[in-house]
Amino acid sequence: MISIVTPTYNSEQYLEDCIQSIMKQRYKDYEHIVVDGGSSDGTIDILKKYENQYPLRWISEKDRGMYDAIRKGFKMARGDIFCWLNSDDMFMPWTLQVVGKVMKNSRVQWITGLPSHFNEDGINYMPILSNPIFDSWFIKHGWMEGRKLWAIQQESCFWTKDLYEKVGGIDKNCRLAGDFHLWVKFAHCTDLYTVNSVLAGFRIHEGQLSGDRNAYYAEIGSLNSIQNFASKHGYYKKAYNLYLKIKKNSSKRCSLWIQVNK
Repeated sequence: MISIVTPTYNSEQYLEDCIQSIMKQRYKDYEHIVVDGGSSDGTIDILKKYENQYPLRWISEKDRGMYDAIRKGFKMARGDIFCWLNSDDMFMPWTLQVVGKVMKNSRVQWITGLPSHFNEDGINYMPILSNPIFDSWFIKHGWMEGRKLWAIQQESCFWTKDLYEKVGGIDKNCRLAGDFHLWVKFAHCTDLYTVNSVLAGFRIHEGQLSGDRNAYYAEIGSLNSIQNFASKHGYYKKAYNLYLKIKKNSSKRCSLWIQVNK
């Protein structure tokens, strides 16, 4: 099953487009989990309208931001493939069918598609018609963020539940760059595979949280600085030596993941 998580807060303007893009999927083994932050507009009415029309579950309660809501959603998820689709973005009709087929390959833990966008009216356009190269080395070292090299479009990414849990999930303390942080963690564990198809589109419109690019890049810079500091002062080496000691004295399989916070 594919679990799709959507965080919402006062999202009535675009939410129905998002929902309908999921309902139109040819692949039916999915669930849609909407985590609302206590909307005061018509968002809840829309969720009530659709809750019996397709595999939708939703909650509405205060949260500590978008990534806190996303973490809640993935804790509710029952599928073995995860993604999150923001309330103003949309899938293509074939998206889940492609994902379900590709991820039957046990080597594939994380995939994305060709970059694509929607304008404010939901009209799709594709400024990039060739596959970007998402090399794990560049991802794990913080290069794939849209300035140095391509950015990885979050709404087009799908990954296994096992991979998500292995890296400790998404950081709820991030405000804007939680996707970037998650990709860096994924890249330390596996490769990102690109399928030669548009899987989803990012809607560009006024007032969106991701529209503040300066703040987004500032948060990325902060994350990269923390990682560089940890590397420079030997924290990774110390953690790795501790891991080897634990592994040597344990009969159980173990793995190492290091998360460095401020």
